[in-house]
Amino acid sequence: MGVKKGVFLTLKVLAGIVIAVILLGLGAVGVMHTDWAQNKAVGEATTLLEDLLQTKVHVGSVSLSLFSQDVRISDVWIEDQQQRKLLQMKELAVGVDLWRLLNHEVYVERAKMRGLEARIHKPATDSDSVANYQFIIEAFKKQKKAKASTPLPVDTTKKSKLTFDAGRIDLEDIGISINDTLNAHLGELHFRKNWKGHQSAVVKELTAAFVSHTKKGPINNKVRVGFLEVKAPIPPGGTGSGLLPSLQKDSAAAFPPLFVTIDDLCFATDNKLPHKRTGKPKRGYFDAGHLNVVARLHLQVDSIGKDTVMATLQDCDVNDVASGLHVTDINCKIGANKEKAQLRDVNICMAHTKIHLDRADLVLPSKKAGRKLAYQTTLIKGRTLLLDIAKPFAPVLGKFNMPVNFQTLMSGDDDNIHFRNVRVTTEPAQLVVFANGDISGLKNKYDLKVQFRVSQMTTTGLHAERIINQFPLKRKFMMKQVEGFGRIGYQGHFEVLWKREQFAGTLQTASGPLNFSFALDENNKYVFGTVNTDSFMLGKAMEMPDIGKVACTANFRFDISKPRTAIMRRKLGGKLPIGHIDANVREAKYKKVRVTNVIADINSNGAIAEGKITMLGKRVDLLCSFSFTNTSEMKKTKIKPGIRFHKMSDEDKAKRDEEKAAKKAAKKAAKAQRDSVKAINKAAKDKQKAAEKAQRDQEKAAAKAKRDEEKAAKKAAKAAEKEARRAEKAARKAQQSEQ
Repeated sequence: MGVKKGVFLTLKVLAGIVIAVILLGLGAVGVMHTDWAQNKAVGEATTLLEDLLQTKVHVGSVSLSLFSQDVRISDVWIEDQQQRKLLQMKELAVGVDLWRLLNHEVYVERAKMRGLEARIHKPATDSDSVANYQFIIEAFKKQKKAKASTPLPVDTTKKSKLTFDAGRIDLEDIGISINDTLNAHLGELHFRKNWKGHQSAVVKELTAAFVSHTKKGPINNKVRVGFLEVKAPIPPGGTGSGLLPSLQKDSAAAFPPLFVTIDDLCFATDNKLPHKRTGKPKRGYFDAGHLNVVARLHLQVDSIGKDTVMATLQDCDVNDVASGLHVTDINCKIGANKEKAQLRDVNICMAHTKIHLDRADLVLPSKKAGRKLAYQTTLIKGRTLLLDIAKPFAPVLGKFNMPVNFQTLMSGDDDNIHFRNVRVTTEPAQLVVFANGDISGLKNKYDLKVQFRVSQMTTTGLHAERIINQFPLKRKFMMKQVEGFGRIGYQGHFEVLWKREQFAGTLQTASGPLNFSFALDENNKYVFGTVNTDSFMLGKAMEMPDIGKVACTANFRFDISKPRTAIMRRKLGGKLPIGHIDANVREAKYKKVRVTNVIADINSNGAIAEGKITMLGKRVDLLCSFSFTNTSEMKKTKIKPGIRFHKMSDEDKAKRDEEKAAKKAAKKAAKAQRDSVKAINKAAKDKQKAAEKAQRDQEKAAAKAKRDEEKAAKKAAKAAEKEARRAEKAARKAQQSEQ
């Protein structure tokens, strides 16, 4: 009986101890769930943070539940060292599986953050001051160093690597601002991962506004993503661990691809300047300073490694609503690393345009590595109607509905583009062009130069007329003559410079060859040039059968200024161009008469063109005068031949010499005028360059002065601080001496 009583007594004592421990544990848990304990913990934590960061920290409330393993924090804000709100957060709720922590796994079952706002003030890179969040980094660095200085027992056991995973994350109303030049806001982000490992993330209403600085001034940019979704299918072999495994840095393509969908992507720019089209109604609507782009795309990310990415752009629609430039689809395969990128199987589509190339190789620019942008493509093939680019770039092509096929090789860098093996044909192939070309000076419009060398161009007069009719021209000159050219061939080159276009080459026609060189002076609004031939059937081309083969050189100059020509049209009417032609006919046939050394002069005031032909002889001058009002009815032109007998007197000789001198002086004056225009253009260009250089030098000097001033202020502050320490040290020494 005594033994039994002892056993029962022992069991009662042990049972009492266990019950007491359980009650104490439940009591501790209960205390932890009371508002008093949690508010006490919040106060202690807030005080510790304020002591560590030396700034104001506020936490409204913290709710901790060990039973549901939830933590909820609300109304948090932290000030920077200038008493500005650095970080604000309305609510943060996190549910963590505490049991997984025993296996070194951090698993967030659910997390929600709402109303986060961060205001970052970051100085310029050349400034000695630091960002307003730097003090937090420095504080934790000091804390880490303090802990490291405390010797700890060496743990020789191998530690398991801590892993992170999550099942549900929700972010709402997240904002960030940097220097008041970047403001970004996230409406919603929802991440989900099911028990099988399938993951998805959805972003709604992501917006950003920032300012970019260019040579022409600041540009306000706005970006908006209405909807973005990323899906990661279930990995092979079952469930996966971690977030979006295909995005892990050391991923080795062992995971299925990611699928990215972006809808309602908007990008807008505003440089606060008038549109480039203002006052220029015939200019295109495209202006990089006034974009309003709406886009959507579907992207498959096949793999992402530490330095590489492989992806497939399956569908992309980009529409600049402001200019009317609309690319309906882009699809290609993309591979890239830090230095290079490659695009394969590229297809670009517009309403009436399809472009394809097998591969494009790019060298990606890097200031740090000293690399410049460079690119090279395989053969680019396409079919287009030029009206696709009419509204944004060339409204004159608005009715150009003739199908055009083209192909070319393209290469270049950030300042040059090279086109090789260019081939352009119409449908049917009645126009064929083979050429090579280059575009240089892309960084400065004053240096821009477009140059193409046409090795072969063939068409017919009727097809050339059809091409001309694609343009909305009010007045079309010599269309009948174009028809009479028959089959046309061309070899030559053309250049497009700053407010000047130049063309030269040889035109082969059914009426004979024509060598020409002419230019369009956009500054003074004139077109001028020279035409030369040794054997041209002028009568056949002009429907004037009495005129036969001609060998001549002609100079022409026509007025293309709309204000000047409008004045003449109001006064005289007419449908002819306004200008002048002078020709030196080395040989010509008129009916059965062969003539040589003939001088021809034609003047047109827009309403009527009057011509005079003179063949001077020692005793006889052959004369011919004519006039016409319409180039389409040249066969109705009345020609009045004449003859004049004379003796070559001293007066006639003097007159002839005077005419030659006048002609020479006129040519010299024209040349002087062209040289003057060139000099004015050069002076304007040099002046602009000097002004830009002066502005850059001024900006550099101002920046240097600012840096020097900041350095001097910092040095003075350090000296003052040093002097204060010295004074304090002296005071302590004096105090010790007195003691």
